[in-house]
Amino acid sequence: MGQDRRTADLEAFSWFFTSEYPQVVRLLTVVVNDHAAAEDLAQEAFVRLHRSWAKVSQFDSPEAWVRRVALNRAFSWRRREARRPHIELAAAPAPEVDAATGEREDVLRAVRALPPRDRALVGLYHLEDRPLAEVAEVLGLRPGAAKVALHRARRRLAELLNDTEGVTP
Repeated sequence: MGQDRRTADLEAFSWFFTSEYPQVVRLLTVVVNDHAAAEDLAQEAFVRLHRSWAKVSQFDSPEAWVRRVALNRAFSWRRREARRPHIELAAAPAPEVDAATGEREDVLRAVRALPPRDRALVGLYHLEDRPLAEVAEVLGLRPGAAKVALHRARRRLAELLNDTEGVTP
């Protein structure tokens, strides 16, 4: 009987990992602006999830739990990276892009200019299309505080993009 339970838990975790891992990596890539680091941070979060799967799988939103752990790791990583001395590498010439790709690059550049927590807000709300209440839960904020912070982040994005229309959440 115990073996059946372990097998079922492993299958449930595997399914959860397969469906959530790419999304968590994508979110973390927005927050840390480094795909390899985002993969490492996501893996660390999923290792913690695996260790606590029996408990976390019973939560209303294991998705929120793993994102909160991953984002906390990302925020810590960003703080450590900010203290490390960096060597500037020569930038490669920019490839030619069409207008749509250029607009996406402008938006990504603007998002990268936001502080990490604002990147997380924007990523969770717009990239992952999560409800504001869930965004607040993941980031450990009250819903009203998340709404205000998201509004400010969107307003700052609009300023960075020189577009002040449509910034209300």
